Amino acid sequence: MAYTLQLGSSGLDVQKAQYYINQILAQPNLPPLTEDGVYGQKTEFGVAVFQYVYGLPSDGVIGNTTWNQLIQQFKTISNPGPEKPTTTRSLSVGSSGLGVQKIQEYLNRLINPRPPLATDGKFGSNTRQAVMTFQAMQGLKADGVVGNDTWNRIIQLI
Repeated sequence: MAYTLQLGSSGLDVQKAQYYINQILAQPNLPPLTEDGVYGQKTEFGVAVFQYVYGLPSDGVIGNTTWNQLIQQFKTISNPGPEKPTTTRSLSVGSSGLGVQKIQEYLNRLINPRPPLATDGKFGSNTRQAVMTFQAMQGLKADGVVGNDTWNRIIQLI
């Protein structure tokens, strides 16, 4: 099942996408997106600009291809700016969507759980256990919740 981030989406995955776009598109002087985790019209426009700049279909929707390009381009920035004050948004048991799907894919690569996590975009007990394992391996608070520290560490390592 493929998930997307689009107009009306919200959560930590949207907030991270807003941050990545702000860092990547800082040079073309795009007015910065508000990193509030709410996918509104300005975020949709920022995504469409990003897609245009990187030769993707400019539909303003973040699917797998756009997400992967966001991460790839973000990782090329040598000194990204600090994140704006973070919210309490997080991914935990019961969360669903593209952010969860990508976390599942990344954890499968980083910790190689057996059996591998289903990349279904649904944050259940197996995903929670994999997150806790990753957090313990990285010296993070092993609470099974993907907040900013866990998300950032995963992105650094992939």
